[in-house]
Amino acid sequence: MDLGPWTLDLGKDERPDWSPNVQGPRGLGAKGFLTAFLFVVGVPVLAQSPADRIVAHTLAESRAYDITAHLSDEIGPRLSGSRGAELAVKWTASKFEEWGIPVRREKVMVPRWVRGAERGRLISHNDQKIVLTALGGSVATPAEGLNGTVVEVRTYDDLASLGRKGIAGRIVFYSAAMDLDLVRAGHAFEAYSKAVEFRGSGADRAAEYGAVAVITRSVGSDSLRTPHTGSLRYGGKQPKIPAASVTAEDAMLIQRLLARGERVRMHLLLTPKTLPDVESANVVAEIRGSEKPDEIVVIGGHLDSWDLGTGAIDNASGVAMTMDTMRAIKATGLQPRRTIRAVLFMNEENGLRGARAYAKEHAAEIPKHVAALESDAGAATPLGFRTTLDGAVRDAFVAPFLPVLGRVPATAFETSEYSGADTSPLVDAGVPGFGLITEATRYFHYHHTPADTLDKIDRDELTRATAAFAAMTWMLADRPDTAPRGPVKRGRK
Repeated sequence: MDLGPWTLDLGKDERPDWSPNVQGPRGLGAKGFLTAFLFVVGVPVLAQSPADRIVAHTLAESRAYDITAHLSDEIGPRLSGSRGAELAVKWTASKFEEWGIPVRREKVMVPRWVRGAERGRLISHNDQKIVLTALGGSVATPAEGLNGTVVEVRTYDDLASLGRKGIAGRIVFYSAAMDLDLVRAGHAFEAYSKAVEFRGSGADRAAEYGAVAVITRSVGSDSLRTPHTGSLRYGGKQPKIPAASVTAEDAMLIQRLLARGERVRMHLLLTPKTLPDVESANVVAEIRGSEKPDEIVVIGGHLDSWDLGTGAIDNASGVAMTMDTMRAIKATGLQPRRTIRAVLFMNEENGLRGARAYAKEHAAEIPKHVAALESDAGAATPLGFRTTLDGAVRDAFVAPFLPVLGRVPATAFETSEYSGADTSPLVDAGVPGFGLITEATRYFHYHHTPADTLDKIDRDELTRATAAFAAMTWMLADRPDTAPRGPVKRGRK
């Protein structure tokens, strides 16, 4: 079969010539999005390529589900500084050693925030229970809790309009919901990034007007009265006030009561503690390059998780894809031109300390980092990759990848300022970034909730996602050329 401009010419060492025969594919990349599904069947020359061998091996022998199962079922929640996080560091390092892949632990000091009791009641309405959870990093209420009148705001403009007179001494309720139309249209992460703003900075903004506490509607696309946690950010200029996330059902209850003109008073009790930082580690494993060992392709995901569920989709699955990629390459006996460095980052969820520690530790090497590939988008069906490359440069660079990725298939390439949280310090320094895209319409049903457990993962979908991730890793590390460097303004998870 003629592959047109992407025909691969294998030499005696079975390495493909990744150079396209034309300046770039035609008709691709409108508005920063490239989709090309190429189902390549029965092409002997392609079947011999190393990338194709890695895909075939992964589809047949992936251990990704087993790795995910161990992290989520056997170890469980892995919040930074916890025993679970430490067990995860030890276990993943031991697996790399078992597979004969050189591995080390690089020290990271991480925050130690411990969730305590968390209760809410509508004391104005027959003491009805409100299901909620403290936001990560929140300060505690007084030991006996606090009572306050609830005032609803949908935007920060609403907050400013009410001013100190309408806010002081009250509990601010941010009622904005995720845009489900965006989710259904395939833009779940965009919908999340918009809604999560109030979780991140809402407490600081409300404290400016004298609020005593904040509650936010859980940032999720579905709910069975499951609260959604996540980090907040205190800026340091305002008093720190406690903050919690209420379930979608309870948020809608409060909205209905307020819409009727009723006064809503809540009792809120939160008893989290912030303890001194503790020592943890990034787990770093390498397969050394054969021709350009000083050039590095970093791949990874974050090893920590929130404490409500067992962190199966966020992000044991991403860790598993990273680990199984290294295992598959080792098992096939292949050695790429460049060094592949797997990093299991610690503390993505509530501090990004692992990402920053890696960038600091390897600052002198960053000019030799030629790509950074991250998996932190769940374990559903793979669709393709987001990348910081844009326009014709992107189209020409990714075109040679499409025949191999078409076997999964995962051939959509979307330009984004953001390719992943843990690789963002590298991307900010000019390293081309890539991030796995999955079919994410259900991802935010479970993300950061007690429902993030192994049963939400389909083994076959995870296997295909791992095959796509492994193929992309190999092709980035083995092609003769590299993507152009350049800093970008990154977005937010």
